Amino acid sequence: MAAEPRRPQLRIACEECRRKRIRCDRGIPQCMPCATAGKTCVVRENCPRRGPKKGYLKTLQNKIEDLQTRLNEQKASTTDTRACSPAQDDVNSDNDISSSMDLEIQSSDTATPITLSDYQLWTQPMDIQFPMMQPGSWDNVENPFPGSDFPALDHIQEPSPFVMGVGLHITPMMHNDLDQLYFDRAYMFAPILQAHRYRSWSKHPNKSKQQNCLQHAMWTLASSLSSQFHLSVRQLYAETRQLLHAIESEEPSNQISVELAQAWLLLAIYELTCEDYHRWMMSAGRAFRLIQMMRLYELDVNQASSTVQAQEQYSPQLGPMGQIQDDWIDVETKRRTFWLAYTIDRFTSMVDGLHMFFDDRMIRTLLPAPEASFASGRPAETGFLADVVRDVDLERPEDDLSSFTETIIVAHICGRVLEHKQRPLVRTRDTSVEFSRRHRCINTLLAHRITMLRMHASVEHLDPVLTFTALAAQISVLTLYDFLESEPLGTKAQATQLTNALHAEYQRQALDAVADIPRLVVSLDQHFQTHPLTPILLLLGARFAQSHPGLNDASNKLMPCIVTALQSSIDLNRLSHSFLQLIAPQNDLSGVSPGSNQEKNFTGLV
Repeated sequence: MAAEPRRPQLRIACEECRRKRIRCDRGIPQCMPCATAGKTCVVRENCPRRGPKKGYLKTLQNKIEDLQTRLNEQKASTTDTRACSPAQDDVNSDNDISSSMDLEIQSSDTATPITLSDYQLWTQPMDIQFPMMQPGSWDNVENPFPGSDFPALDHIQEPSPFVMGVGLHITPMMHNDLDQLYFDRAYMFAPILQAHRYRSWSKHPNKSKQQNCLQHAMWTLASSLSSQFHLSVRQLYAETRQLLHAIESEEPSNQISVELAQAWLLLAIYELTCEDYHRWMMSAGRAFRLIQMMRLYELDVNQASSTVQAQEQYSPQLGPMGQIQDDWIDVETKRRTFWLAYTIDRFTSMVDGLHMFFDDRMIRTLLPAPEASFASGRPAETGFLADVVRDVDLERPEDDLSSFTETIIVAHICGRVLEHKQRPLVRTRDTSVEFSRRHRCINTLLAHRITMLRMHASVEHLDPVLTFTALAAQISVLTLYDFLESEPLGTKAQATQLTNALHAEYQRQALDAVADIPRLVVSLDQHFQTHPLTPILLLLGARFAQSHPGLNDASNKLMPCIVTALQSSIDLNRLSHSFLQLIAPQNDLSGVSPGSNQEKNFTGLV
């Protein structure tokens, strides 16, 4: 194949290569870059010279120096005569400057290539019609903030995407702040939503009514944990209840969804800590029933054991209508919703000894996956609660268990302690032996979890949820010992001997718990975040201190420590104020008005 002819080297590159600043091979009739790009290869024989004309820059420099000299002279003359006639000086100054500019422009016609057409001179005044507004009375200006120092600016707000029924405007910035506030402060004790999955629909204009209820319940709980939205929490709460009750008035088939159960669950937490105890009972009951109707307690009844099979099982699949069925994140969300309800049921039942809602024998749902797996959406292998609790091997600590899982395990043990107390005691030899066996089994589980939590607590920065969990385990030890003291096995010699043996065996553990609880209570103040159910544990500890006065030196310090912790959390949790009125009514609670509704609701719980 013959070589392609080339242009002489003296010729310049084509226009396309010059524009792209690439090397041109000067091929004829078309260079290779233009042929590859499909462009027309154009070569200009006579290329205009670049840059300004010769002497142009020197001319501009001279003009600048001349103008600078004239401005300096004008400034000096203006300074000398300003004291005599300031108004006239301003007029003369303007005329001199305009004359000098005219003179400069005229002289530039011959000295430089600049012409008068290069300057946009406005010789005539612009004819622009500005709308005139008649000022009204100041009384007509709406001011939503009467105490503000700037009444004319208070009503100017950022445009909001929607207005809530009770008059609260949710701006885009408030939307983002409330979302982030939930994941910063509420997620640590209610980790039931994946942030990425939630944000995929949180701002969607066509989200479902159930999702809208869940979002408002999140905002209500999050705003109660922040001083920034403290004034808006009541409006958010009223709007959330209005949305939830509106769904209840619709067809029953629209009520069964995990978002609705989550909304009632989060709203129940808010009502327990900030509103009315009886309202909390009703809202929690709705959430528990929805969870029961969806059978979230047996999600994994036929679950495979391997992670690979779990990934295949929960991979996205298309449904009959082209929609994606439940993937692993959706199933994990349901698991976490059930386990949050389970922990709330166990801890709150310990206050007044109510019957627990969920039966451990019916649970066939795996424990939550680690937080990293849930956040990334990668399936992780977990076990069932019964299997994890049964495994008490200290040589193989469960390092992969999250703080939420640790809370579930301790809540399960607290439930067993409560069930142990609620079981009717028939004073026979067989039942005494069974009682002793059951008592030792629960105590062994508690001792194991306390040892595991101490291993996790050895790190420098303790997780506030683990602090709450460790405190719950220690309180369960006191509850178990107190029950053993208050319920003797009988009057016969053998039953009395068994009771004394158990009492001597567990008294040492109770004394160790009394010594550890003040340390855990003090560490709660070191955390910015605290679990909302912490006052319940403090109430149970105060009850033990009141029923065992003078047990040892550590027990004498237990009650003042608990009272101090409750007083420090009065502004954050109304349970603290109610429990303080129950355990220490003689104390002067400054800043809190007695006789609140919350206090009256708990008068029968001691």
